[in-house]
Amino acid sequence: MEEKVHVMVTVVGARTEHWIELFAALANRPDVTVTVVAADVSELTRTELDLVSSRSPRFRYHVVPHLLGEGRTGHMASVLFRTDVSRFMEHRPDVVHIIGEAAYLSTWQVIRTCRRRWPGVPVSLYAAQNIVIGFPAPFPTIERYSYRQVDHMFPITPAALYVLRVKGYAGNASVVPLGVDPNLFRPGPTGDAGRRFTVGFVGRLEHHKGIADLLRAAESVDCDVAFIGEGALRPLVEQAIERRPGRIVLHSWADHHDLPGHLNRMDALALPSIEVVQRNVLPWVGIPLREQFGRVLVEAMACGTPVVGSDVGEIPHVIGDAGLTFTAGDWVSLANCLSRLRDDPELAARLSANGLARVHRLFSWESIADAMCDAWNGLRDAGDRRSATGLPRHRREPHRAPRATATQQLEAKP
Repeated sequence: MEEKVHVMVTVVGARTEHWIELFAALANRPDVTVTVVAADVSELTRTELDLVSSRSPRFRYHVVPHLLGEGRTGHMASVLFRTDVSRFMEHRPDVVHIIGEAAYLSTWQVIRTCRRRWPGVPVSLYAAQNIVIGFPAPFPTIERYSYRQVDHMFPITPAALYVLRVKGYAGNASVVPLGVDPNLFRPGPTGDAGRRFTVGFVGRLEHHKGIADLLRAAESVDCDVAFIGEGALRPLVEQAIERRPGRIVLHSWADHHDLPGHLNRMDALALPSIEVVQRNVLPWVGIPLREQFGRVLVEAMACGTPVVGSDVGEIPHVIGDAGLTFTAGDWVSLANCLSRLRDDPELAARLSANGLARVHRLFSWESIADAMCDAWNGLRDAGDRRSATGLPRHRREPHRAPRATATQQLEAKP
């Protein structure tokens, strides 16, 4: 029987609920035990964690107190655990995996705890940053410290891997995307066959999501729109509802288990994001914001719903051959994409089939869990060999960023 690997996962912030399906996929494996230590999470996340725990004896979780929450500062980078995360482990873990960027305060906190309490335990780290930017102090120092200490990185896209290399991480890395549960997100009943063509949007109703462009494009081609989400631009959507009664609907956030039903009632899912500069860490520091992945695209593809996205960030990389892309901010181009899907059923069917195949090939949480466990087993085995020979785990020489090579630049392209 294969030896079990015990993984401690730390995670912070409201978006923790997006990782529940990965936790479930890991807990379903007979060769893995998982302990999640989380902070600053939503009540929905607590409920979902409890559900996974009740279904698997190999999964445990702890929601612990935090300092400087995301709601207070506007960014997960500032969240800190109020307590030593290692005290929630009954036994020494084989691997510690941190869901959080290298510059997060919580990442620094967890790595320091691990090196003090379990100096030989390997640490892996998630990475989604897809723009090479400098941060205000003390975040660059934390980032460099993380790069020196982490044993393996899991960037979610080739662009994120490119950013890691340019910023100075020279260690092992595996591109592991965000995923979806195909057993939950799958083609289902589509509702009234005689309904008008409906394009959907799922996400925050904010300027950088291209809400105004979608409203304008949908009106120009006379199609219906289904919005699912909340945000600052809710009044703009409500004005459009008054202007086009019966043609636009707005739902508040849908429960994760209800979302597949909404996606199956859409003829297309649009993500018309634009690039903006955010100032939610320090008002005098502008940070470019591009879509780092676009998880809802994968969820729609798993339901067989064709997708349309702008060319911002990682949207084209995620869509691949499963949808149509257009120039960000060009609502006329977006309208043309919607018209093509409405007027060409063969195109829509082909994109739907491509999306389903793409999800099962690249984006199922089970295959992602397989890839992560392969890396973790390798880290554990390498650590055991080093411990047996007395070799040090970490090098302490200065860590310098290499120049980006042509190959690395190509890695960032979809």
